[in-house]
Parts: sequence; C-alpha cells; structure tokens
Amino acid sequence: MTCILRIGVCAASLVLASGCLHSRVDENWGRSFEAQLVWQTLDPDAPATREPLEGLDAETAHRVVERYYEGQEQQVQRVIPVELIGD
Repeated sequence: MTCILRIGVCAASLVLASGCLHSRVDENWGRSFEAQLVWQTLDPDAPATREPLEGLDAETAHRVVERYYEGQEQQVQRVIPVELIGD
C-alpha cells in the first residue's frame, strides 16, 4: 500500500511541477530586445531626428496618438497627502 501511495505522490508532484515550467515570460523572453534591434537597424538616426519612420502612415499615427491621450485621461491622478506641522 505504501508503494502505491509513494508512486501516486510522485506522479502528482510531477504533474503539478510540469504546470510551473511553462509561462508567458518564457514565451516572450527577449522579444522586446529583438524588436528594438530591428527598429534601430531600420532607422539608426532616430534619436538625432524628429521625423517619423518611413512606412508609418498618417492614419495609423493619428490612431496611436489618440489611443495614448485617451489612456492618459482615464488614468487616476495620484494625490500626495500633505500634513502641515506648526502653529
């Protein structure tokens, strides 16, 4: 009976451990670096110029800007508590 219990515990621990081995971080590890490398390769003078990257049309740029400002409006403003010490 103890042998069957040990096998069951080992099998259960293997099943549980296999769920921890796969994560979203592992799937996307290094993609940000690769994307930045591609963009820098396409436009190496981007920090020096303010001109948009070729291939980004005006409509797409407009949608990106609108989405950015809408997201900024929806954010909750942080308020720092102020305590006055004195009189």
